[in-house]
Amino acid sequence: MDIKQLGYLGLSAREPDAFTTYATDILGMQRVAGEDNATHFRIDDRHHRITVEASDRDGGAYYGWELADADALRAAMDELSDHGVIARPASQRELEIRRVAGMVHFLDPAGNRVELFHGATTGEGEFTSARDLDRFITGELGLGHVVLASPDVAAQQRFYTDVLGFKISDTMRTPFQATFLHTNPRHHSIAFVDGPFFGIDQPFLHHFMLEVPDMDEVGRTYDLVLDRDVPVTMTLGRHSNDQMFSFYAESPVGVHTEFGSGGVLIDDATWEVTEIPGPDLWGHRH
Repeated sequence: MDIKQLGYLGLSAREPDAFTTYATDILGMQRVAGEDNATHFRIDDRHHRITVEASDRDGGAYYGWELADADALRAAMDELSDHGVIARPASQRELEIRRVAGMVHFLDPAGNRVELFHGATTGEGEFTSARDLDRFITGELGLGHVVLASPDVAAQQRFYTDVLGFKISDTMRTPFQATFLHTNPRHHSIAFVDGPFFGIDQPFLHHFMLEVPDMDEVGRTYDLVLDRDVPVTMTLGRHSNDQMFSFYAESPVGVHTEFGSGGVLIDDATWEVTEIPGPDLWGHRH
C-alpha cells in the first residue's frame, strides 16, 4: 500500500467556538465555513486540513491518509481484506464534509478511526492566514504529524508497517516506549507512544504538529501563547530525532499542539533506523 501523506485530521469538541479562536488567532489557520456542526481550517491550497465537529467529547475523531487515485484506493481495500480488515465506504455526507472524491474507513488495533481517501478538493483562492503567517510546510509532506497514545505500541507498529505500508523512522524505550513512522520524506507522519506512561489506558490523540519555515515564527507564536495565557505544556526545545525546534500548547479540545520549524527529511536510500536515547536534545520542559 502506497500512502502518500497525512491529508487531514478530524477533531471532536465540546466547545468548537473556543477551538476556532485558538486555531485562527493563535495558530494562524484560515477558518472555512462547514456543514452542520463542522468547521474547517485551511493551512495551504487544500480546501481544509483540519475539521472540528461539535460533540459531547473532546479529542481526535479521525485521521485521513491520502492515496494517489481511485485505483489505488480499490487496491488498498483488497490489501486490507487480505489482512482481515473490514473497510467501509464513506457515506455521501462524509465525502461532502471531507471534500474528497472517495474514502473508506476502518479501525486500527487500538480503535482509532483510519480513513483512506483520494481526490482532495482545492480551496478557493490563496491561503490567507488569520494572523500574519506566510505559510505552513505541507505539500507532499502532508498536514504535519499526529502522535497517538496506545496501550500496545508494538501492535500499532505492526499494523501500520505490515498492513498500511508505513516505514519505521526510529524507536525509543526511555523514558517511555515510542515508535515513529513515515510515509514520505517527513521524519514522521504518525507516532505511537505508551499511553499508560501518561496515566491513560485508552487510546487518545496526544498532539498534532504544524510546521512553519522560519524558527522566528515559532518564537513569535510562543510569545503570543504566553501573552494570551494559553497553557504551555512543553517549553521551547529541540527534538533528538526529527530535530524539530518547537513548543507545545494545550488546545481547547484537550489535544496538545506542537508548533515547530526545521524538521529533518528522510531519504530511504540512506536512512538508518536507530533507537534514540530520549526525545529531546534540550528544552521541552513540562
